[in-house]
Amino acid sequence: MKVQPTKCGVYVLSGLGAVIVFFLLLLKNSAFFLEEEYDQNKPEAALAVNEHTYHLHKGSINWSNGRSTTKKEINVYDLYTYISQQKSIPLKQQQLVKLHFSNLDGAYIRSVSVHIWRDNGEKTKLFVKNNEFKVPKNQGLYVVDIAINSTRGTMQYAANVQIQ
Repeated sequence: MKVQPTKCGVYVLSGLGAVIVFFLLLLKNSAFFLEEEYDQNKPEAALAVNEHTYHLHKGSINWSNGRSTTKKEINVYDLYTYISQQKSIPLKQQQLVKLHFSNLDGAYIRSVSVHIWRDNGEKTKLFVKNNEFKVPKNQGLYVVDIAINSTRGTMQYAANVQIQ
């Protein structure tokens, strides 16, 4: 009869262990969602083309809000591979494209750089003035790589574009 209380105790401890593991996983996932939500509060970027606005994908981040800093480094070739598989934004040759940035949280943008990547790895820097750049003459699929340098850090954005 002394064996049954031991088995019962083992079942209680196993159940208690399962509950603890469940709460630890819940806590870990909550932190993940908070981190994702915090990441969503980083500056957003969009391309404005005629009456259309296209939101850009975030790449590498080194951003501080004054209380904490978020750093996420993404290999440029991994970013290129991911972006090149996304739906392309249609652009016309020599078209003027406006960049819009939002949710800057008081940051002042010091500089903006724009590069385009061809599928052969060729990289070309585009001239940017007043957050605007002109699309190249050559037709084809490109990945546009946009980087901002601000008083709160740096952000990288990218998009897949089809120049027609």
